[in-house]
Amino acid sequence: MLGIRQFTHSLLMRPLVSWTSSASPASAFMTTFWRGKCGIKTNKSAAKRFGIRGNGSLKRNHAGASHNTGYKSRSRKNRLRQSGPIKEPKIEKRMQRLVRSS
Repeated sequence: MLGIRQFTHSLLMRPLVSWTSSASPASAFMTTFWRGKCGIKTNKSAAKRFGIRGNGSLKRNHAGASHNTGYKSRSRKNRLRQSGPIKEPKIEKRMQRLVRSS
């Protein structure tokens, strides 16, 4: 009889998706996801909006540079072109959790 620890350990070591004859080995390898290693999925909409810098902080693009730029000054448009940080630490931590894949 297995104890609860051995039983949960045996469940964690099983893959979620098994190799089947209908799927190619490459696609089965890509879809195999170990339960012991799983985390949250990457949020693709957040990953397209934010980038990770070398020090781990996130960079974002400024809003307001896509249209109605005729009346904006050249220096303002230049500032909008540059990337900027996320200033609020709690928001940055939440976005890092969405962007980083596990």
